[in-house]
Amino acid sequence: TLRSLYPRAARAFLQRDVPLTHSLISSATSLLTPPASTVSLNDSLASQRRKWDILRITFETTLYASPPSSQSPESLSSALRANLLLSPESLMTTLYSRSLQLFTPLNAAHAPSSAFLPSQILITLVLSSLKLDGADVARRMIEDWLSKHGQVDGTTDPGGYAKVLELYCLHVLPRLHDWDYAEDFLTYERELSPDVRQVS
Repeated sequence: TLRSLYPRAARAFLQRDVPLTHSLISSATSLLTPPASTVSLNDSLASQRRKWDILRITFETTLYASPPSSQSPESLSSALRANLLLSPESLMTTLYSRSLQLFTPLNAAHAPSSAFLPSQILITLVLSSLKLDGADVARRMIEDWLSKHGQVDGTTDPGGYAKVLELYCLHVLPRLHDWDYAEDFLTYERELSPDVRQVS
């Protein structure tokens, strides 16, 4: 089951056992499907979707940042080898698109949307992008998510929203030398309490 596979996959990842980690993640993700509808966003697979997607993103970006030197490229799956050939921006855009597909309900009347993306997944994607010096793609992901924030019932997470804004204003925008925009953004932002905006 997904629950029993996860500790094994996490342990394999920490031990840098790339083939086993990839095999376990592949097995798990084959069992994970998007929510059936917008009213079942918090279905029985919701927490498993989040855990496995975070592990998958972390695994693939870690492997990209520091490929295993002790193993020949042939020991990696074709999907992982293909990832290593991408630019950092293309890799993160691919991982972002895949996450959107996993969390957008099957009955949604539109393309995969960040309106359904949990803040924990966005944060993982943004931190992974920054790890690969991809502040531009991190900014695009956050701004896409912010533009759709609150459009879907059952997806609001005030704590997650505050963490996304903290990443945006204190880590992403400064890397792009956009301090003025960060300050302006916080000045006009209205969902955070004034004391939190001041701390940010």
